Amino acid sequence: MKMNLQRFKILFASGCALPVILFSNQVRATDLVNINVTGNIVAAPCSVDTGSVSRTVNFGQLLGTDLRTAGAASDWKPFQVRLNNCPATTLSATATFSGAVYPGDPTLFLNSGSAANVAIQVVDDATKSSVKGSGSTMTVGIDPVQHNAIFALAGRVIAPAGSAGSGDINSVMLMTFTYQ
Repeated sequence: MKMNLQRFKILFASGCALPVILFSNQVRATDLVNINVTGNIVAAPCSVDTGSVSRTVNFGQLLGTDLRTAGAASDWKPFQVRLNNCPATTLSATATFSGAVYPGDPTLFLNSGSAANVAIQVVDDATKSSVKGSGSTMTVGIDPVQHNAIFALAGRVIAPAGSAGSGDINSVMLMTFTYQ
């Protein structure tokens, strides 16, 4: 009986020694390894409606005589940019506007067409007072039932200094979206 008891003690002692050795190796390894965990959790994006991806706002023919005086402008042309398939957890979308600016006035977009002394002005269609120049933003709530958002905008051709020259009008405005 004594022998079995001694054997048990030896086996038990050996069994305890192995985890202590392994644990001490792990402690040393932990001291040598530095792991940084970083990241961001962001709201999932909506889809830009196919009709909004490359929208054209056509002002048709404008008379140069109507754009002779400084600040003269065409009528407003309303247009919309629509976001679809927004995740249910997304509450709002913010558009940041960018593009080449008219010299001396960052609230106006540069005309790269041949018509001289004209620019494009974009505003929030509801108020016509919130100008959306390069660097400005606009936030719209996501419809919780339809899971979409509509950016209702309006644009016009303006002659900031007057004396609009004849030619074509061509300007590009970009919208970049972030979600909350």
